[in-house]
This record gives sequence, structure tokens and C-alpha cells, in this order.
Amino acid sequence: MRQSQIFTKTIKETPKGATFISHQLLLRGGFIYQFASGIYGLLPLGLRVFQRIENIIREEFEKIGIQELLMPLLHPAELWKKTGRWETTGKELWKIKSRKGEEMVLAMTHEETVAAIAANTIRSEAELPVIVNQFQIKVRDEERPRGGLLRLREFIMQDAYSFDRDEKDLDVSFQKMIEVYKKIFKKINLPVMLVKASAGLMGGSDSYEFMVVAESGEDRIAVCAKCNFAANVEILKNKEKCSQCGMEMKIKKSIEVAHTFKLGTKYSKAMNIVCENKKGEKQFVQMGCYGIGLERAMATIVEICHDEKGIIWPKEIAPFDVHLIPIENNQKIYNAAEILYEKLSSKNSDSSGGNGNGQKQGIEVLYDDRKEKTAGEKFADADLIGIPTRIVVSERTLAKDSVEIKQRNEKNSELIKIEDINLLFLIGQKYK
Repeated sequence: MRQSQIFTKTIKETPKGATFISHQLLLRGGFIYQFASGIYGLLPLGLRVFQRIENIIREEFEKIGIQELLMPLLHPAELWKKTGRWETTGKELWKIKSRKGEEMVLAMTHEETVAAIAANTIRSEAELPVIVNQFQIKVRDEERPRGGLLRLREFIMQDAYSFDRDEKDLDVSFQKMIEVYKKIFKKINLPVMLVKASAGLMGGSDSYEFMVVAESGEDRIAVCAKCNFAANVEILKNKEKCSQCGMEMKIKKSIEVAHTFKLGTKYSKAMNIVCENKKGEKQFVQMGCYGIGLERAMATIVEICHDEKGIIWPKEIAPFDVHLIPIENNQKIYNAAEILYEKLSSKNSDSSGGNGNGQKQGIEVLYDDRKEKTAGEKFADADLIGIPTRIVVSERTLAKDSVEIKQRNEKNSELIKIEDINLLFLIGQKYK
């Protein structure tokens, strides 16, 4: 993509009211747009990051056989009345009426709708276990939305639900989801801790949060210095001693990026989700639910992956792989940069321009073709946006038939001979 054609631009000054570093940098870098408190849009750069996170989750889910569906944002109130949550949910639940006076709910979660589907789908224990997932909008009338993408009124969640014949099988599905979450967070460079938590509004027998320790976090967790057991302080009776080994617990600030719940039969009883076992007996299905807030995950990454100049995106989720920057307003330089841009952006390699075996490279390049910008302005924007690899073309580099390559998370750069080194192979193998 040519930088001159990006829909939005970077901002030099810190936006008013943005106190969290992720809020500041995502606004300044042109990743998000704020419409109101807790309501944001993802701009082209932000959407690219979001989609990379989403695709990593989808790929890992597909490996373990999770099926994807999509449920509505608008729910009939009747479903929520069946489970009792129409009355018990607080003011966060957005209740509306149609022009005909029908009572409806804007979904803050989807247990009711997925349970309604399951009640009309599941018949036999032979059909179990099954896990379904969606990526869907959630709406919560938060009293205090804050921190940019960290606490929103409208957001998108990865939203999975498991169905099992008994508690033993639910334990298996629950552990399967915990393990796949660990893989996902490792891939997107989030150092998570598994934390015992309250089931809260969701209900059920067991609940764990995935927390990232961060000074900007609004949650408090207690972590054992000896056995690493961790729990949300809300559920601890003794906040000083570990319930597992009796050692001292340390309180840390953290950000919740995912939550898992063993729902048991709370919703299957309310919605009559039953399956027939081998003896012909009917029993209520065991449920679990599992969610990652994608925008919050994105913001949390920025909270821990930045420096004084801007964002440092992990390569797996960066909006682009390479930031190509010609400096000095010289046509010769731009001609060389254009050739390099086309070469790097080419999806298919051949024996002369790729890795020699015809494999696809798929390198995503942001090309700073803005001739009106100075070198300093281009470098400042590059540091702010935070793409992992920067390639600079200049009079100095061309005089040596080279380009300058620098990693966003490193101080030093190096000159690479254009004619001697296959750049596609170099970037694909060394820098990814």
C-alpha cells in the first residue's frame, strides 16, 4: 500500500483526554477513530492489525475442530426472560423496543441465543462434544468507558461455546480451550497469566481469566511468589496468603484479555437442552463459554510493546511486514524505491526474483511515497506506526548499490547489497 493513499493520517500532538499510552498511540498513529466515549471505529491500519489477530485465532480454532457461526446482535427479550437474566442483569444490558412494541436486547453476550440453537439441534450424546465460535459485536452500557479500546461500550469478541454430555467431558473441553488460548496469546506476543476468577453474571461452577500484568490495568490479581498460583483479589478471602502453599501473595495490576467459564447446566436447564444417552435416558447438556476481546487484546499489546517514539508491533500482527522509505526528493531514489516496492509486493516468486522455488512470499509493504515529507517526518511516522522492518533508500545507500534495513525494536541498522542479496529471501527468513 502507498502511504499517500491511506485514508487517515498520523497526528503529532497527544489527543485531549487520552491518558493511556495505547489510547494515545492508536489515535496518533491513525489506527482508530473516536466517535464518542467507548465507541470507536477501526481505520485501515487498525483493521489490518485486528484481522491478523482474528486470523490467528481462527487458524488455531480450525486445528482443533471448532465450528464457526454467526449469531444476531439483536435478541428477542423472550430468550433473556427464559434464563432470568432479563431481570437480574444490571444497567449494562441495553433494552430496546421495536416500532411494534416488541421488547429486544442488544447483545452483551450470546449464551441465550447459542442455547436456543442447541436446544433445537442437539438430540443425542453421540453428537457431543461440540464447540462453536463466532466473532461478533457486543454492546454494554458501561458506566465508565475508559482507556480507549481497553473498556468499550461496543466491541468485537471471539465468542466460543462448548456442549458436552457430562461434567467430565466439560472438563476436557474446558482444558482444550485453555490450551488453545495459551497458543494464541503466545503467537500474538501477550505474556498472559491464568487467574482464578469469579463466575459473576455468567454463573456456573468455575471461571478463569487470562491476565496481562500492566501498570495501566484496572484489575488486581494476587500472585504467589512461590508456586505462581494467581487469583483475582475479588474472590480471595485472605489476600496475603496463598491458598495452595500458604506463602505470601503479591498484588499486581493487570488487564483481562480473555475469560473462560464452566457454565454447567445453568442455561441448558433454562432452555431445555437435553441429549439422550445410550440407555435412552435424557440428561441436560453441560456448557462452557470462552471469550477474547479483540480490540482490548490489540490495545494491551500496545500497552506493553512501545517506546517513547511509538508502537512496536509484534511481527505476527503488524499491519505490514515492511515499511519502505525513500528519502531525499530525488527521482532516481524514487525510481529505485518503486522497483523495490513492486518486487517486494509481488506475491509470486520466480527463479530470478524470489527464493528460487516459486513459493509465495506474501510480503506486505507500506511504501512511503509522500514526496512532500522530509526524512525526519517519515522516520517519525515510521516509529509511531511501528512496522517491524524498515527499509530506507537514499543517495548514500544507492551509491553503494544497497538499502538500509533496520528493525523497529533495534537501535542499529545495516546496509544490504541489492544486487548480491535476494531481499525477498532475506526478509522472509531473517526478519520474520
